[in-house]
Amino acid sequence: MLQQLLLAEVILKGSAGIVLALGPGHASAMLGMPSVGNGFWSRMVGALLLGLTAALLFQGMVPSVRMITPAGLIAINLFGAGMIVSLLVLGKASLTRRGNVLLWVIAINLGLLSLFEISFI
Repeated sequence: MLQQLLLAEVILKGSAGIVLALGPGHASAMLGMPSVGNGFWSRMVGALLLGLTAALLFQGMVPSVRMITPAGLIAINLFGAGMIVSLLVLGKASLTRRGNVLLWVIAINLGLLSLFEISFI
């Protein structure tokens, strides 16, 4: 039963994450939600949902574990950092220099944190 519940979580979070990460404007228009502007926060929520999906998949590989594993944390951090970097490279992240610098610092720190977590696995 737990495996079916995890599968339902993966399907729900994964599909919502893909829709929000790839097309926040189309998703909000299709669902009748308010306009998302540049879509930064919608895409970040999508990246978070995709990271949680990967964490659930890793947790499903080890059924005896009842908490999030380091592999799951690594996935969440890498999805977040990857989304931030892609938005910065595409120029869709922030309008100010200070915001861009802050986002680069956050993305680099998430990547370094993931590397440290990988070293403990």
